[in-house]
Amino acid sequence: MSTIQNEVLVFPDTVRSFGYSALRRVGVSANMYKPVIDGLVETSLRGVDSHGIRLIPHYVRAVLTGRINKDAKFSFWKKAPSVGLVDADAGFGIAAGVYAMDQAIKLANSSGVGAVSVRNSSHFGAAAIFGLRAAKKNMIGMVFTDVDSLSYPFGGVKTFFGTNPICFTAPMGREGPFCLDMATTRVAFNKILAYRSLGKPLDVGWGADENGIPTTDATKAVSPIPIGDYKGYGLAMMVAIFSSLLAGVPYGPDIPAMFPLDGRRRNLGHFFLAIDIKRFRPISQFKRDLQNMSNMLRLITPVDPAQPVIVSGDLEKKQFSIRRKYGIPVPKHDIDEILFLAKEINIDSHIFFQHE
Repeated sequence: MSTIQNEVLVFPDTVRSFGYSALRRVGVSANMYKPVIDGLVETSLRGVDSHGIRLIPHYVRAVLTGRINKDAKFSFWKKAPSVGLVDADAGFGIAAGVYAMDQAIKLANSSGVGAVSVRNSSHFGAAAIFGLRAAKKNMIGMVFTDVDSLSYPFGGVKTFFGTNPICFTAPMGREGPFCLDMATTRVAFNKILAYRSLGKPLDVGWGADENGIPTTDATKAVSPIPIGDYKGYGLAMMVAIFSSLLAGVPYGPDIPAMFPLDGRRRNLGHFFLAIDIKRFRPISQFKRDLQNMSNMLRLITPVDPAQPVIVSGDLEKKQFSIRRKYGIPVPKHDIDEILFLAKEINIDSHIFFQHE
């Protein structure tokens, strides 16, 4: 552990041990808590802090309130050669997502494409967790989830759809997978909350106030603004169709909010798609061509020499390399939450800070 200004550097193995201990203490079984904590740690290593280890206290308290079923038993029904349905039994969304994407990969191995819908789930963290899982099996992965009503539809002043992320992944030749993981709003609402807790102003165009007026004041922002205005709003609706309507679960305003945390179960819907590339062409050729495409883009002369052209996922790959070596920076307010949680459930907080 080391300290940099208002941050503490912690190491993935120690955070993983702490997270395992925390969820185990509240009665979660290993087959559930391992994919959850592993997913959060991987997300923080990739630099996506809003969806990373800072969520450990939230997930523990979601179990304590009864929002998340710690004894969930996932069910899978194969509906057709390429189609499956998972009932997550109100369990952890990350664990359900790992299970569902693995089922989609199995279907794709058999038939070329695997499409799996998930119902009765909960917050599933960063969509890249699951998309990268497909890419590492030499498949294209696509992931969608519906979330609670957070964003104003274009031209409206009442929230309807959520940040409804889209994730697309594909394997590359000489580096980690291509990974586009984006909200259909300019930022995820968790990022607005993170800026609020840090007392930082939002970038222009990130959030709107209760009257639908854009604001940079994180304390006044109640809605993240859709990307491309009506285009982002349309994409959010597409995600809701894939995630909620196919699964037959509530959408938009009928989804219980993530915050404040209470005992209501959210019954979220997700959608996972795996495509077996080798059914189209040799995987080595595909990976070579995607690598070449990415390299060509990076060589384009930038408008600002200090900001070279990048490919989706480049920033996360850079962060992963740095953080795996030097540790994950955790803001003081998140450290305080970790310490409070450790005291609340009576576990040793020193695990979190030990050097690997």
